[in-house]
Amino acid sequence: MEDRPVYSALILAGAIPFLAFALLPAAGIESFGRHSLHKLAADYGFAILCFLTGIHWATQLYQRSALPINLFIGSNVVFLAVFIGYVASGARWALATQLVAFPLLLAVDYQLLQKGLITQHYLGMRFIATAVACFSILFILTSG
Repeated sequence: MEDRPVYSALILAGAIPFLAFALLPAAGIESFGRHSLHKLAADYGFAILCFLTGIHWATQLYQRSALPINLFIGSNVVFLAVFIGYVASGARWALATQLVAFPLLLAVDYQLLQKGLITQHYLGMRFIATAVACFSILFILTSG
């Protein structure tokens, strides 16, 4: 976590599509080809959650000291809930499960900060990205 500009830019860039999916309908864009923005937002959110849980799994694999929680179990529970919401229902339910999952994974990161495994700066960037994603998803869900 020494290279702050790189991971900061990547974290913030990862949140930009959520804003786009929330704001494009105001510009009259409701879909790309055959895919609605709701479906694309659910697809993108699922990909980002896969990435975040993968980071947690890697942390569990490579961390030699005891962790505050078992990241394999904790992240898998969150991932499976999102996966079920994504596969078994429509885009709205998938987004709703993601709206719960993003803050849960941020809470896991808070626990990692308490253990000294991540920096305050990293958690701050994750908080900003999680807030952008969650507010965008909430806007998507409430706007139609």
